[in-house]
Amino acid sequence: MALRKRPPNSRNPERSTFLLFHQTQQKIDLEQNKLLRKYKLTPRQFIILQTIDYHPLISQNQIQKYTKIDRTTISEIIKKLEIKNLVDCQLNADDRRHKEIRISNKGRNILRRLQANIEKKESDFLKELIFKTQKKFLDSLKKYVKD
Repeated sequence: MALRKRPPNSRNPERSTFLLFHQTQQKIDLEQNKLLRKYKLTPRQFIILQTIDYHPLISQNQIQKYTKIDRTTISEIIKKLEIKNLVDCQLNADDRRHKEIRISNKGRNILRRLQANIEKKESDFLKELIFKTQKKFLDSLKKYVKD
């Protein structure tokens, strides 16, 4: 089979940053799902559980602010976490329209085990970069997602 001539202005997809990020995201998703499957959690459930742990008595609006996950999705996830007994919700004493959400002991125990495993995976990912590059890379990612 003869090679065909490339169309003018065609780009090599193997040099695409988007392709590289796509492949990286696929690998991260696979590793993340392997870790989370043991506890029957999704990546978003993990992120929300971690946010609730870090910010005790947080509201759904505050979770949305920190995670940038849509409010309807947050509400559904919190209901599922409540059913799994990983979080507790109670009405705010000052404003009964708002719930205060806190992590349960069961949720905290699961979260600590997951955090240790996820930190190891993050470390494995970042060890490929020298320290100065790591910081620049992470700062660049943070800046990009803020915009």
